[in-house]
Order: sequence, then C-alpha cells, then structure tokens
Amino acid sequence: MTLEEVRNDFPALAARLPENIFTDRELVVVDDNYEEADGEETEEFDSSVYNYILYIAEPTLSMIGEEGLAELTEMLESFDHFERFTSSEEDLFGVYSDLSDTQISRAIFGMLEEIVS
Repeated sequence: MTLEEVRNDFPALAARLPENIFTDRELVVVDDNYEEADGEETEEFDSSVYNYILYIAEPTLSMIGEEGLAELTEMLESFDHFERFTSSEEDLFGVYSDLSDTQISRAIFGMLEEIVS
C-alpha cells in the first residue's frame, strides 16, 4: 500500500495522521519472515511457523493509545485469514497467512480505521 491509498481509503485514520509521515511503513510494517543467521526476529518468530512479521509503529501507537492497541491485538488474533498468530511484544506480532503483505497491510489499516472511528 501507499500512503496515498491509506489517505484515500481510510479517512478517519487519515484525519489523525501526523504531518511528518511520508510512507505507510512509518505506520504499519508487514514484512516477510525469513530465516536470517544474525536477525533479531529469528529467535522470536520461526520462519517455518510464521511467514510474516507485523510491527505497529510509534505514530500509530500514539494515535490509538493503549486501549486501541489492545483492541487491535484482539482483532488481529481473531482475524480469519491468520492461521497462526503470536505476540512477542505489545507492538510486534508473528502471523501465518496465505494473504500477501499488501492484503495484510490493507486489513490492518481497515482495523485501525474501525478503532479510530
């Protein structure tokens, strides 16, 4: 997703965006999980169990607060398209899904839109 798509598709969230945000990855990061010899996430998220790592960035945490993060975590945990879900930190998650990173990102932004609405 692009920041422009976020602004167009999720107006309640867009209204709360800080001015100094230039990419969608400054809000939500969805990365492929792959085995990396020296990677920090290697120990936390086995790439054979969780194929994506999700990170909710600080600007998003500031917008939704602790209550919103708890709500988002519940939404992510019960999301039908995640076969497996785990949280290693309050803002860092491992998931297994057949969706693409773009589809997961769009789903998360939709959840955030619901939270801030």
